[in-house]
Amino acid sequence: MADDANLAADLRDLLAAGRKIEAIKRYREATGVGLAEAKSVIDELIEKLARGAPRPADASGESDFEQEIVSLLEQGRKIAAIKVYRERTGAGLKEAKEAVEAVAANRGIVAPSRSGCLGLLLFAWMIGLYWLFLTPR
Repeated sequence: MADDANLAADLRDLLAAGRKIEAIKRYREATGVGLAEAKSVIDELIEKLARGAPRPADASGESDFEQEIVSLLEQGRKIAAIKVYRERTGAGLKEAKEAVEAVAANRGIVAPSRSGCLGLLLFAWMIGLYWLFLTPR
């Protein structure tokens, strides 16, 4: 039973660090299951973590690294958060994106909508085209 708890803790730590492939390898080594089953189990664990399942915390509470990620997400700078995550952990793009999105989901951080000027310009352009070509003269 202690081995199961250690395995679960190891997997959570690997996933928190954005190291999904290593988590899959670790799970396969510990259980002897095939690649597809191991990937399925790890994907399920990622979903649980994203929904806010408890994860081990260090003695100091929230790390500076996680706070930096949260701060960037709160500023609407998801790409910068992914970049920082990749630089600090060495994770691949997909793993870093999943990890940053899991942090955002755990914190309830929603990315701001950014239609901005481009959306307004496209709308004005379409109105102009309609007026130019489809209005009777």
